Amino acid sequence: MTWRDVALRDVRAASQSVGIWIVGGVQILLFVGVAAVEFVLDDGSFPTYIDSLTGVVAVTTPLVALLLGYKSILAERTGGQLRLALSVPHSRRDVAVGKFVGRSVVFVVPTALALCLAGGVATVLANGSVPWPWLPWFVGVTVLYGVAFVGLAVGVSLSTATGRRVTVGTIGAYLVSVVLWEDLHTAVLLILHRFDTAVTNDMPGWALFVRLAAPSESFDLLVRTGFAVDRAGRYVDSGVAYVAWPAALGLLLAWTFVPVALGYLRFKTADL
Repeated sequence: MTWRDVALRDVRAASQSVGIWIVGGVQILLFVGVAAVEFVLDDGSFPTYIDSLTGVVAVTTPLVALLLGYKSILAERTGGQLRLALSVPHSRRDVAVGKFVGRSVVFVVPTALALCLAGGVATVLANGSVPWPWLPWFVGVTVLYGVAFVGLAVGVSLSTATGRRVTVGTIGAYLVSVVLWEDLHTAVLLILHRFDTAVTNDMPGWALFVRLAAPSESFDLLVRTGFAVDRAGRYVDSGVAYVAWPAALGLLLAWTFVPVALGYLRFKTADL
C-alpha cells in the first residue's frame, strides 16, 4: 500500500460528500457571477474582469482550501481509522503525502472547472480582445494559490491531535496569511524605522520581499505578470530583482510544501 492508495481513497470519499459538491457549485456561481456583474451590469473589459475575479479569489479560495484540508488527518486520528490504516500497512509518510495529494485533487478539480466555466462566460460577454494565451496561466496560478493553503491546512492537521487546536491553528493561519499580513508588516516596518511613514511608500528590498511572502501578494504579482491589472505595482516598479514573478512562484511553492514537511516531522513521532 502506498501514498497513491491513500490519495485515491481520499478522493473517492470526497466525491461522495454532499458538502464538496456544494462547495464546487458555490464556486461556479461566484466566479460566473463576477463575470455577469462586470460585463452585464458594469459593461467592463476583460482586464477589469480579471482584476475583480482576482480580488474574489484572493479571499475565498484560501477559505475553501483550508476547509478541505484542516481535518484531513485529525478526523481519522480521533476516530481510530488512522491507527487501523497504519496497520494495513501504510507508513506515516504514505498517509501524509497521500492526504496532501488527495485533498489537493479534491480542491483543484472543482476550482479549475469553475474557473474554466467562468472564463468561457467572460469570453462570450467580453467586448474586446481576450488574451487567450494567458488564460491557462490564470487558472494555473489560482490553483497553485489554493493548493498552497491545502498544504498549510494539512500541515496543521498533521501537527496536532485535538480538534480545538486544529481549528484555532487554521483560523490563525488564515488571519495571519490573508487578513493581517500587510498590517503586521507595516507595523514592524514603522517600528524599525522609528515611525517614519515615508518608508511605507519607499520600502527597502528586504521589506518588499517580506511583503511579497504573503500568499495573496505573490498571487497578485503572478496575475499581473500575465494581465494588465492594477495590482502588485510596488514590486513591478521597484527594480529589485528578487521580488519578480519567479520569487512569487517560489514563495507559493514554499507555502505549499514547507507546512506539510513540518507537520510530518511532528506526526511521524506522535502518539496515535
